Amino acid sequence: MSLNQKSHDIIIREAHTMDDLYATVDLQKKIWQMDGEGATPANLENAIIHNGGNILCAEHNGKMVGFSLGFAAKRGTEIWLWSHMAGVIAEYQGQGIGFMIKQRQRLWALDHGYTVIAWTFDPMQRGNANFNLNQLGAIINKYYVDHYGVMTDGINAGLASDRLEAYWKLQSPRVIALSDGVRQHSMEDVEITPQHCLVYLSDDLDVVYNMPNNLADISYYIEIPRTLSSLKQTHLSLAQEWQLAVRKAIIYILSKGYIISGFVDHGNRSWYVITRAS
Repeated sequence: MSLNQKSHDIIIREAHTMDDLYATVDLQKKIWQMDGEGATPANLENAIIHNGGNILCAEHNGKMVGFSLGFAAKRGTEIWLWSHMAGVIAEYQGQGIGFMIKQRQRLWALDHGYTVIAWTFDPMQRGNANFNLNQLGAIINKYYVDHYGVMTDGINAGLASDRLEAYWKLQSPRVIALSDGVRQHSMEDVEITPQHCLVYLSDDLDVVYNMPNNLADISYYIEIPRTLSSLKQTHLSLAQEWQLAVRKAIIYILSKGYIISGFVDHGNRSWYVITRAS
């Protein structure tokens, strides 16, 4: 069976037993290349699913290949579902399984009285940015500096654990349309002009920070690496410098009433799309 056929045979179900939970701990270690110390333990997961949270398992032919973990979180006067972890093992990625998990999580949340799901992700990871913004329809208006402290797993080591917060309003028209498979307007035809690029990599491989004195336009763009893992292996200092520029630009522009509303690839370059909050 080819990988492209696997998503058709995926079962998404709720985790109920301790064996299910032990299996998700093993998945955490595989997906994030972490040791046991960094994983959410099964006993804590058990407390979560008995107190307003939810853990979903994705299975293929009886093998667990992905999962999500969410718990109730108070934000101001609202109660959100906080999606602390969601992932798919490497050999099953790129087949739509992550989308299936998130959509099942969305339906579960709505059935249990939640209207918002939120989570954090690394602002320098192109795949996560594209998935969260373009496939799910989340928006971003918060940036956290070194949110989890020093991380030593195989994915996060080398950079500060900066995070963006994805805000997924479950009943917004765009989110509903995307969940139903309705193709949204492509951003590939967006014209990225130099004066609107707040952070970008020059032809000489220098990170350029280009914040105008007055933010008067509707849209701006911030470039991130196409493949962060490769950049960290070959030019770690460049990745670190780039992260600092992205941090500075995003924190500043979010403070001025903008949000990150989209993500676009142009050739071999990748950009956040920043627009005025409506």
